[in-house]
Amino acid sequence: MVKAKRKRITNSVLTYGILCLALIWTIFPIYWMVKSSVSLNSEMYVARPALFSKVITFDHYVDLIFNTTFLHSVWNSLVVATITTVICLTIGILGAYAMTRLKYPGRELFRSSIIVSYLMPTAVLFVPMYVFVSSLGFYDNKYALLIIYPTFVVPYCCYMLISYFKAIPYALEEAALIDGCNRMQTLWHIIIPIALPGIAVVGTFAFTMAWNEYLYAMIMTTSNAQKTATVAISAFKFADSAIWGRIMSASVVCSLPVTILYIAAQSLLISGKYEGSVK
Repeated sequence: MVKAKRKRITNSVLTYGILCLALIWTIFPIYWMVKSSVSLNSEMYVARPALFSKVITFDHYVDLIFNTTFLHSVWNSLVVATITTVICLTIGILGAYAMTRLKYPGRELFRSSIIVSYLMPTAVLFVPMYVFVSSLGFYDNKYALLIIYPTFVVPYCCYMLISYFKAIPYALEEAALIDGCNRMQTLWHIIIPIALPGIAVVGTFAFTMAWNEYLYAMIMTTSNAQKTATVAISAFKFADSAIWGRIMSASVVCSLPVTILYIAAQSLLISGKYEGSVK
């Protein structure tokens, strides 16, 4: 009895110890980013910066807002990421529904091609994408990203939503079809409400993918009026020197929309809505 109790205590201590180390490993970069954004330059540009700031200042944020066009770049990112998410979720929902519920020749081929498209590195396509979008006259235009981003966000949405739609009992659709609903009405009134937690997860990650993307945004947007936030942050580094105050404060500002989105989406992340619906 005593030996079993000691074993449980030891296991609990090890478990919580590992969890605490993992938490520190995860939280520390965020803490350092926020801490650096409110530190004086004299505290940052030293060989061994202190773990805690002696003086808190918001000069970096004032400099970022009033002396740069970073907020306009954040707005560009917000527009591009929002429109991309809406477009990709719409296509992803329709595509995932067709590949899980409809029967037609080549369905398995389409499903396999989605996985291949999802696994393909985005860097492989940036040269042909650059040539294609430039030929359309969208060079140095943030809306060119609306053509590029769906090429890798739509496969992700379809791939993830297929598993969510497959988990929904088909008997619910049969009941709706018997009651006179067509396929689109069934999708809108039955499938989407039940799969809303999965759609919220996929939409959140799709927004994050478009928000954080850097390679295509760097290639397709060059002027300050068209740059996205990720490209604007990289512009604060010149050769071997970097304006760390601007970089850290910009990183904090850039992380807020995604953080707010994750918090807002938590209310939708509820599973088990359809349990008992076919009994």
